[in-house]
Amino acid sequence: MTALIPLLDSSSQKRPQILQLYQNLELFSEGEPAQHSLFVLGYGDDRSGGRRDQLLIVDPPADAAERFKLADDVAALYTGDRPRAALPQVELLPGGVAHLRIGDHFLDVYVQRSGVVVYLPAVGVLLSGDYGSDALPPRIVPGSDGGDELETLRLLARLIKHENFQLCVPYVGTTVKEKVKVMERLAADVAYLHGLRRVVPGLLQRGEPLETIERVAESLLPEGRQSEAAQSVHAANLSVLTGIVEENVRIGDAEIAREALPPDLPSSPE
Repeated sequence: MTALIPLLDSSSQKRPQILQLYQNLELFSEGEPAQHSLFVLGYGDDRSGGRRDQLLIVDPPADAAERFKLADDVAALYTGDRPRAALPQVELLPGGVAHLRIGDHFLDVYVQRSGVVVYLPAVGVLLSGDYGSDALPPRIVPGSDGGDELETLRLLARLIKHENFQLCVPYVGTTVKEKVKVMERLAADVAYLHGLRRVVPGLLQRGEPLETIERVAESLLPEGRQSEAAQSVHAANLSVLTGIVEENVRIGDAEIAREALPPDLPSSPE
């Protein structure tokens, strides 16, 4: 089978890998830990009866338009809050299931408040987004207390138990085929979220300082998910749950942005 992902420049230091899962369905992975994008190719007819290539990319790299020779009709779909590529985006509303067809492939798109789950029932491929990773803890979206994320984890467990499951692809981390291993990862996500929901509100009510909250909450990170990237996700989760870290992060980002300005440009006034 011929690969459908045409890289315009394969010299990336991230060492991208392309895995053909099925005909017209390929997984693009790069980085350490690996970050995944799913390419789904189909065909349609134009007004003159000629063939037009169709391509849906789930979680494309932000520079996808510059790195790939894309199809005639191309669109991007995101499982979470990602850097957006310069591509048309599939718009989805939370609270339902969208059914898409790209060529011979059918996609069930579960739109949750806490992210999007994409499942290809015919081939059993499940894109779990920010869940089920062996590298990062699950992200808590702004406005959630962790309950929305737990609901998404319950959805993933149902799909894995009762559907034609063959492969789980988290946005970041290693892919996994074994149901038992996937369920172990989901259980670790659940334990992490329950721990934050149990510990953080109590510490806030007691008026504990931020340093104490961070120290106690850090012990809740699942084993193997304590890298710098994992710590960054964890800090963002504390920001959502406490409202304390968020202000510090915003100030830090503003300082970084000012430092990145060229010397001949003034920073914006306070």
